[in-house]
Amino acid sequence: MSEEIRDPVEGETYRRLIVVAAFAFMVLPFITTFNELLTKLVERLQFVAFIQGLMAPFLVRVVAVILNALGTPAVGSGSYLYLTGGWMPLKVYISWNCIGWQSFVLLAFTFATGLQGPYTLRSKLLTVLFSVEGTFLVNVLRILIPTMLAYHFGYLPAIIFHDYLGTVLTLIWLGALWHLSFGRLLVKTDPASGGLSGSLGASPEGGGGADRRPRYDGFKKG
Repeated sequence: MSEEIRDPVEGETYRRLIVVAAFAFMVLPFITTFNELLTKLVERLQFVAFIQGLMAPFLVRVVAVILNALGTPAVGSGSYLYLTGGWMPLKVYISWNCIGWQSFVLLAFTFATGLQGPYTLRSKLLTVLFSVEGTFLVNVLRILIPTMLAYHFGYLPAIIFHDYLGTVLTLIWLGALWHLSFGRLLVKTDPASGGLSGSLGASPEGGGGADRRPRYDGFKKG
């Protein structure tokens, strides 16, 4: 009986995974081209020095802490990450164009469409906060995974992941993010309460939040 109930659920999960993977590979060339255009734009606006001088060293330190926690000795110095566990230290340079700032631009575009519905301000802010934190963690993974691949298997697997699979990971994250946001995080406004959700004293029938409970004035004297 349990197997008969579990099979439809597993089939639906596999179908969703196949759809997400097919969509990611289908739009991968367009996202890669879009990232190249963004790179040229940032280079013209002179943002390179800011990103390279501030964001890259910060991510290097974060990745170094995670690597040490995973048992791989690592040291960060500026934009360089040194893995010192082998007979010869592995030197990894984190360029300004490799820290995943393009994913935040894509996230901003999804905000412009995904948050247009009649949702409460609190749920929108929660969605934005969760999205930014999650995108940051995905960017950390996009640095951590190729670094581990280069350390254990060589540069070729790391380059393949960096150039192609990292973008697929971002697309999968954005799809999962909005699936979760529409299903769990975003809350529609209540027209009866004037656009506020979760206000106390609002009755299910509306009426401006009037208290419709019966009143008891005490016992009447005979």
